[in-house]
Amino acid sequence: MLFMVPRALTKVKLLIIFSRPSFSYICAMSSIRQFRTALAAARLGSFVAAGRHVGLTQAAVSLQIKNLESELHTQLFERRAQAAVPTPQGRRMLAELEELVARYEQLQAQSGDTLRGSLRIGTLVSSLMGTFGTVLARVKHDYPDLHITLLAGQSADFAARVAAGELDAAVVTEPPHGVEPALVWAPLYQEPLVLIAAARLRHKSVASLLATEPFLQFDRSLWTGHLITEALSRHGAAPNTILELNSIEAIAELVRQDYGVAVVPLLANANWRASKQLAVKPLPGPAIMRRVGMLERRRHGKQAITQTLRGVFAQAAP
Repeated sequence: MLFMVPRALTKVKLLIIFSRPSFSYICAMSSIRQFRTALAAARLGSFVAAGRHVGLTQAAVSLQIKNLESELHTQLFERRAQAAVPTPQGRRMLAELEELVARYEQLQAQSGDTLRGSLRIGTLVSSLMGTFGTVLARVKHDYPDLHITLLAGQSADFAARVAAGELDAAVVTEPPHGVEPALVWAPLYQEPLVLIAAARLRHKSVASLLATEPFLQFDRSLWTGHLITEALSRHGAAPNTILELNSIEAIAELVRQDYGVAVVPLLANANWRASKQLAVKPLPGPAIMRRVGMLERRRHGKQAITQTLRGVFAQAAP
């Protein structure tokens, strides 16, 4: 495939010579921006949702896609009351357009002597207190032309947003039941599960604390909560749960104030062991690890950036 790429690619027409059998013709095509709009409509299922994603009105999205269909001489979408569904031919065309956008974004990211471009990445709040926070600082220093937008949230929510293309990637706990075929999860680092308790309880055993003290449970509907529940079951523990929260930091603060004990991942930068208000105890037996990794689509245009991030993680690993 041969590309003749003007400097202001997103503002002008692009001449593309296709040599693949399915696209064996030469055509003057719309901008990369219009390709992205059509791909967003296909992923999100409506022109309204695509407009919110790319920052356009529904009317502007509709006009862009209509112009694209005219230039391709193909109806890409079936318009329905509240949805836009790709036609069979549209699905084939959109797959080709996705490859073009991905290739362009790879070229953009690797142009010059440094990594550049942008990345929208979801992250667990707890990961910012772990290895990920250290990696971000290093990336910011080493790649000043790379702009990363962080969105905090929960692992399960990020999976859907990455699949829909709303996020380029997400740093999440290992999915307990795997991921859908269009996604891939790659491990970055791991954290052992530990029991934390108020300092006055530091001389008691883990088994005794779980049997006698009020328990603060991390949200069992979330991936980390699922792992903690499995760890308690493995140790035959059935603690008296008095509160269930979805924030490791909030749980740690309540433990400091002697509201109860908890089992949580040992965050790398939390510095809990040095705290005079907190006792940190490893769980008996082999360590149970929370594995944190990067979730992304198997094919997307920001893979040069995510690959670099994974490399920095590997260098930062203890």
